[in-house]
Amino acid sequence: MSANDGAASSSNVAAEDTYMDPQLYDAAVKGNIEPFENITARELDSIVTPNKNTILHINIMSRKRSSMETASTMFVEEILNMCPSLLYQVDVNGETPLHVAAKYGHSDVVEVLIKSTTKFQHEGLESGIGAAKQILRMTNNEGNTALHEAVKYKHLDVVKILTKVDPYFTYFANKRGETPLHIAAAKDSLEILVEILKTCRLLAHEDPYQMTALYASAKNQDPDITRKIPEEKKSLINKTDYYGWTPLHYAAYHRNSETMKLLLEDDIFAAYIGDKHRRMAPLHIAIGRGYIPNEIISRCPDCCELVDKRRWNVLHFAMLSLTYEDLEILLRDPLIRNLINNKDVDGNTPLHLLATFRSPLLRKIKDMVGDIPFDFGFDMSVGRVVDSGSHQLTDDVVIDGDQRKEEVKKAMEKAKESHLIVAALIATVTFTAAFTLPGGMIQEGDKEGTAILSKKAAFQAFVITDALAMVLSLSAVFAHFLMSTPVGEANRFLVLHGAYFTMIAMGAMVIAFVTGTYAMLTTSLWLAILTTSIGLSFFY
Repeated sequence: MSANDGAASSSNVAAEDTYMDPQLYDAAVKGNIEPFENITARELDSIVTPNKNTILHINIMSRKRSSMETASTMFVEEILNMCPSLLYQVDVNGETPLHVAAKYGHSDVVEVLIKSTTKFQHEGLESGIGAAKQILRMTNNEGNTALHEAVKYKHLDVVKILTKVDPYFTYFANKRGETPLHIAAAKDSLEILVEILKTCRLLAHEDPYQMTALYASAKNQDPDITRKIPEEKKSLINKTDYYGWTPLHYAAYHRNSETMKLLLEDDIFAAYIGDKHRRMAPLHIAIGRGYIPNEIISRCPDCCELVDKRRWNVLHFAMLSLTYEDLEILLRDPLIRNLINNKDVDGNTPLHLLATFRSPLLRKIKDMVGDIPFDFGFDMSVGRVVDSGSHQLTDDVVIDGDQRKEEVKKAMEKAKESHLIVAALIATVTFTAAFTLPGGMIQEGDKEGTAILSKKAAFQAFVITDALAMVLSLSAVFAHFLMSTPVGEANRFLVLHGAYFTMIAMGAMVIAFVTGTYAMLTTSLWLAILTTSIGLSFFY
């Protein structure tokens, strides 16, 4: 077979539309070197598939990981002897053969690829060792090195090979912000993570959000990662991320008590670090999540005195988040009990928050701390409850006494306007109905001017309910009229009763309509019943 037959392009095919001869493709899959022996090196690197996969890519992808046949390894060695440049040739995804071998977990092929770099001098490199490092540091279109791929697919044997070849290289984050260390932690690959920490000397511990691998271990409930961190890497414990959170913050947020214990055994300083935005310590995070972190309190009892940016102490958080039983346990600590009178920046004590948001517990908690003199003013300002367990917290909305009164006043004014319109409409309709009685008037005789249907029960019901609707609606109008005068707290009473009068008047008006139409339609019983049913549907 000639080189032109095996090469990927022809005069009738666009340069980018490459293809591989089926016989050569099959030979690459099977690891058969014979069809390639008469092809020059320059021609070998031009034999590619539409996705730019070389014969080396095809062979590695086709090889089963469970198979350890030496033929496959020999094929790789012989092809690289014939065309060394294939080692650096990338496919459409920017992946070298080493990327592919690492992804598929072919550790024997990985070793062959690395060893092959010592057999030739790659242009611009001074030694074979330099060539090995060069191939390890190449990244694909996603910014992944071969180590990224090996960690991503959990191939420990490949990780061991790659890290030993270049232990002083800093494996930076890929385009997704992931370093090999973070990928291992996120995938719960404990052995791989420990291997990287143990072997690599210059690690990029941070992603773009400055999160170290310990954060992932804290979130994934895996204390073994913390336990196996080499001694020289212990400084990571107090490392803060973009939000100012340490691994202890994350362990507290995720209720990871074992990891909290291990972190504090190495360094208790982390318990006193506040986050970037709120200065919330891990203790605040835990209490805000609704539980008591005994691991923190027992090892750092004075951290209970810490306050966040709003000057909320542990009891401010506890009053909003803990159950009564947990509050009872927490308040047994005399040091914590004495925080009951501490005020935040808006003058709110923990009891202010409790009275505002969980008032049924107020009497019990006051009795519980009855031995402590406390200042509990009636006119208080309170902050809105926020999700204190996350670094992405909602801004506080502080409402003081004057602001609260102003909001109530505006709400009452709005209610008054709508009630007044409805009540006036009902009064108008019912007043008009009283002088346009159904059935008409008697036109002559002694009873001239009286209602023709006055003896009918339905008509009588119409008149009564119409009168009731008019009186109640006028009463509602009168109540809202009185609200325009400065009568103080009586306005609440007037709004409430005005609303009641309006609702009853609406019901009475419906009954008046039903009975009036029934009285006029008694000669057509089916129509009278249908109209009555439609009218009464208002009450359902």
